[in-house]
Amino acid sequence: MKALLSKQLGPCGAVLAGLLVASSTFIHPSGPVKHPQNQALPSHSLHLPPQAIAVLNRSCMDCHSNRTVWPWYSYIAPMSWLIERDVRAGRDHLNLSEWDRYSLKEQTKLLADVASVVKNHEMPLPQYLLLHRDAKLSDAETDPLYQWARLERRKRKGSSPLFPATARQFIERHCRTSSAREIAKIYEIREYLAVCFGTAH
Repeated sequence: MKALLSKQLGPCGAVLAGLLVASSTFIHPSGPVKHPQNQALPSHSLHLPPQAIAVLNRSCMDCHSNRTVWPWYSYIAPMSWLIERDVRAGRDHLNLSEWDRYSLKEQTKLLADVASVVKNHEMPLPQYLLLHRDAKLSDAETDPLYQWARLERRKRKGSSPLFPATARQFIERHCRTSSAREIAKIYEIREYLAVCFGTAH
């Protein structure tokens, strides 16, 4: 009886293993998450201090950048689908590798979100901590990231969204009348107020 059962399970096991490999290789419900084009961080615009970088690398980058470290089990379905789903959701909300693509208004909002979730220990998510115990952060460890997010948010809220440099240069070089320069200044003030009060497009 055991011999017969083994013979029957042998081919079935091989088929199941083949289906598992095929599913892991070709089926990705969340899209090509594992193959982003840009993996670098725009450090010149993020202004990250070393302490904040250490926190991000330890607990945030896997889901909020294109520099995800994929462990072996992230290549085996259905676990791979769950991990890819969480990474896709994290990047859709905040992708530090794509920071320069966000508008000033979006950056300001995202920095407020970072400060909030870090302060309230809402991140990393519980399911991530189950597999990454060292990603759990204490108050002392989250403080550098919290202070960075607050400082960068204040910078963006307190600075003009900048009248486009090319337009400004054109006006300064070719428009000598005071009225043209006043128009530029009015535009800049209008855009600044729109960002501050959340009405920018």
